[in-house]
Amino acid sequence: MGSDVRAAFPPDEDETPRHVVELAPFRLARTPVTVGQYARFHGVPPDGDPELPVTYVSLDEARAFCAWAGVRLPAEDEWEAAARGGDDRLWPWGDEPPTTSRAVFAGPIGGPEPVGSRPDGASAQGVLDLAGNVSEWVDSGAARGGSYLDGPNELRCSYRLPLHPAVRDPYVGFRVAAGDGAARLPFDWVEVPSGRYAVGRDACSYGGPAREDELPQHIVDVAEFELSLTPVTACQYAAYAADVGAAPAEGAASPDHPAVYVDWFDARAFCAWAGGRLPTEAEWEKAARGADSRRFPWGDAETAGVALVGEGIKHGSTRRVGDGRGASPYGLLDMAGNVWEWVSSAYAPYPYDAADGRENPAGGGERVVRGGSFASPEIDHARCAMRSRSRPERRQRHIGFRVAR
Repeated sequence: MGSDVRAAFPPDEDETPRHVVELAPFRLARTPVTVGQYARFHGVPPDGDPELPVTYVSLDEARAFCAWAGVRLPAEDEWEAAARGGDDRLWPWGDEPPTTSRAVFAGPIGGPEPVGSRPDGASAQGVLDLAGNVSEWVDSGAARGGSYLDGPNELRCSYRLPLHPAVRDPYVGFRVAAGDGAARLPFDWVEVPSGRYAVGRDACSYGGPAREDELPQHIVDVAEFELSLTPVTACQYAAYAADVGAAPAEGAASPDHPAVYVDWFDARAFCAWAGGRLPTEAEWEKAARGADSRRFPWGDAETAGVALVGEGIKHGSTRRVGDGRGASPYGLLDMAGNVWEWVSSAYAPYPYDAADGRENPAGGGERVVRGGSFASPEIDHARCAMRSRSRPERRQRHIGFRVAR
């Protein structure tokens, strides 16, 4: 870390002495936080091109976004390690000077460009925009990487720019980091690929009338994400409650049954503690039905005994998670029946639009639950497109949740 005074580009004093640091594994966002992502934090439509890096953000505001998103700012040594790749290179791509194909730089007028627009400037691990475009806050309060205004010297991996934490500038943004695995508990994570797919139900499909709130069927573009294989169990929730001093989730039939009597706020707090978040409604539906608009996670047939539904709230009960029945196209279990699952989204009419305020955690109103439960009267409630909702304060023994990241 740092620079040797004998280097081809003489370092500033705050880059010396060159020294070795040892880091634990961590994850770093491939690009800086965008205008569109930051707008979701505020629950407002993006102001400008949503793919531009967000700027005019102070250090405290960057930290607040990270806390909301369940991540953190990278430490300064982590940032430099990601840029240098372990081989002491001058710039993220190597020792060759910057070019316009590698970085957005040396522009006395103009502004940043959409994130990821210079793939030739990727670091050894494939991280983009670590040199130029916008300088990036790190947790120490420095800014790293240089910006669209800077020359080659300021784009070097070891260059440091001290800033007052209250600074807001058109050339300062940030990206986020997380620990290796990021979870405090050993979840089985299932990767759900990115892509466009249909949300909701066609009015004429499945031989019966569609519910009004499932219409119209529309296309949503979902980024790649991961989802826990099963709902959070009572045992996992007990570990969280003991660690933070929260009230335990009462009422589970067994430690390997879903955690129940958990309201939406409890579920969000658990997810943040575990290094994740609640899935959005669009993510949940894609994970349940894949890309072929199937009726149930396992297909279109009403297969008896696959989904735990129809037992009623008085006489019914949950079952152990992950018994292998009714897997989704990605292998996710228990997405039909057993317990309804909280998602992050507020209940609102379709079409789904993440930028319309429904993903604002501070917004009011009811929150969506998906998937049906043992107490649901019939298998129709276990359909992938079925939507229900509850007040976020509600706690019941047929409502649980799972974790995304």
